[in-house]
Amino acid sequence: MTKEEILKKLKFDTKIRGLSKNTQNEYYTKAKRFQDYYDKPATELDIDDIH
Repeated sequence: MTKEEILKKLKFDTKIRGLSKNTQNEYYTKAKRFQDYYDKPATELDIDDIH
C-alpha cells in the first residue's frame, strides 16, 4: 500500500467506526506525520527503521 492508500483507508475506517470528526482528524494527522518522518508507508516499516 502507498502512503496515500493507507491514509485513505484510515479515514474510511475511522468514519465507519463512528469516531468523532476531531478524533478522525487526529488519527489522520498522526499517521501522516509518522509516515512522513520515516519517508515510507507504515506497512513497509520494520523494527530496524524505528530504532
